[in-house]
Amino acid sequence: MADGLISQAEINGLKKRISSVESLTVQMGNMVEGVNQSINSMNDSLGTIKSDLAKLAEDFQIMFNEQKRSAALQQAATELVRVRQELEQNFGNYKTVRETMLGVLQASDLALVKKTTISRVSEEIMLSTPEYWLAPCLVAVSAWISNDRDLAERAIKEACARDEEKTAITMALICRRNNRVQTCYEWLSIYFAKQDAADFSEGSFAYIDAYVNGIFGPDDRHMCDDYITKWMNEIKGNSSAFESSQEELWKTYCERFKLDVSEKYPSLASNVVEFPQINEYIGRISSVDTISDNFNEIVSAYVDQDSLKKRIDKNLISLISRYDGKEEPLRNEERFLQKIKEFNGDAEKAREYMRAEEMLRHEQRLNLVERMASTIVSQDDASPSQRKTAVSFLSSYIKKGFNTYIDEKKAEFPTEITLNINGWNGKSSDGSNAPALMADYEQYANTLRQKDVAAAESVKPKLFMGAAIGLGVLAIILLFKILPLGIIAFGGAGFCAIKMLLEKNQMNKNIAAINDNYDRLIASGKSSIAGTVDDWAKAKIAVGEFEQKPTREIIA
Repeated sequence: MADGLISQAEINGLKKRISSVESLTVQMGNMVEGVNQSINSMNDSLGTIKSDLAKLAEDFQIMFNEQKRSAALQQAATELVRVRQELEQNFGNYKTVRETMLGVLQASDLALVKKTTISRVSEEIMLSTPEYWLAPCLVAVSAWISNDRDLAERAIKEACARDEEKTAITMALICRRNNRVQTCYEWLSIYFAKQDAADFSEGSFAYIDAYVNGIFGPDDRHMCDDYITKWMNEIKGNSSAFESSQEELWKTYCERFKLDVSEKYPSLASNVVEFPQINEYIGRISSVDTISDNFNEIVSAYVDQDSLKKRIDKNLISLISRYDGKEEPLRNEERFLQKIKEFNGDAEKAREYMRAEEMLRHEQRLNLVERMASTIVSQDDASPSQRKTAVSFLSSYIKKGFNTYIDEKKAEFPTEITLNINGWNGKSSDGSNAPALMADYEQYANTLRQKDVAAAESVKPKLFMGAAIGLGVLAIILLFKILPLGIIAFGGAGFCAIKMLLEKNQMNKNIAAINDNYDRLIASGKSSIAGTVDDWAKAKIAVGEFEQKPTREIIA
């Protein structure tokens, strides 16, 4: 082998080595591919395992929840038996007293039971319930039926010692049933003396409603009137913001009746900048009749005395049938356990229900004024008599809120309006300057017209005319010297002349269209001005007539 040259054998050996390396590379690639496939297979297996584990965990959780609910159901059923046994053991006699009291009232109405039987049963029950307030009430009623005044007085004294408030309202309602008006009012006076004006129950307001509507008979000494005045004064004294809050409440209530007058004054709505203020004030004064009709309907509502008496009798039955405060813990527990059963063993859901119920009871605590206001303001089905009663006591606050509703937007009502029509602005105080406004609008539109016409006037016709003249002169010269060029120049002159005519015709059409458009714009603008000032004059007349009249009494 010569120096510096590689022999064929060395080349062949090198090729074999390269081929061997390539073979190894292919083998390595195949091995890597195999490893990747194995990894992918493992990933698929892991994914399947994870999915199976998740499904297993889900199934386990479902099974756990089912077992938990099942256990809660079983426990609730067991506890329910226990609670009811405790209720029967500790308060079974209370239930007997309630049922007997209802029976005695019914028997006294129908006169189907001997007085001696009623007395004997009542005294036996009294011995078995030494703490329950209703037991001596039962004895008092039975003694009353038997004309045993001494026993009745002693029983009443004991009942008052146990629970004076419940005894008072119970005896008041019983006296009402028996038309003992004076005694009824004496008991009502005791009951009302126990009431808290800041936390006035719906039941207490029902008794006020019954009193106002004469269900308890004539109140010659005005005992209840005095209490109502006292409660109202207490509520006022407890809040420095009472007057303002009442004013705001009834102003907001009146806003429900506010009208939108945009359809009544369409041109004002479309063309006047101050229309929101106009709409606000006229919308209020236009709603006065509706507001007045609303309150007059409440005040003049027919009160069905028989229905109201039946409702008060139902209150008596409800009062007698109501569980005693001492039973409350067990009754709440019973209700909670019952809810667990209703919710299929979901104790947490039962707790949430009980919490929501308690929260609702707390939110329903209102003072006397709030209680009365709610019967008017709320959308609930309050009785006509209760609405009527509420209005009779709150009328002064309602009137004040109504006056604020009307007056607060009065100052914002404009003395003149700003018309905005197609970009033009003009002002008018009473509409008498309508011709001047129309002239100003027409001048405004014509100024715009001139600008648009000037922009539409093109220089192309003049350019083509100049070109036609120039080419015509050139054609004449060339016709005598170079005929072919002269003919071409003459043709060019003719083309420019035609283009001049076409461009001028199109320009005239454009200008005519602009003029037509502005003529229509001026006509419609003048019509809008006329309609707007006419609406404005009508609106001012409506406001003037309203303000010249005496202040409207929305509650007679």
